[in-house]
Amino acid sequence: MKKKVEKKIDRIVKGVCIYWILFVIVAWITYWVKDSVPETLVQFGLGGGAVELLITGFLEIARDFVARREKKDE
Repeated sequence: MKKKVEKKIDRIVKGVCIYWILFVIVAWITYWVKDSVPETLVQFGLGGGAVELLITGFLEIARDFVARREKKDE
């Protein structure tokens, strides 16, 4: 049987999911230990997620641009 090759976008989405799962776990632990809302952690967590989504969007647009250029050259 032939193995399915994972696309870059699939790896990025898995990375984002792992990032958010770890973020939620760390936020819960911080809340339990400090007994307060981890505001700085939330701020960095949301910022990190936004950066990952921007990079993912850029990769998708760049991939489409290259595909159109290659199709046009044929």
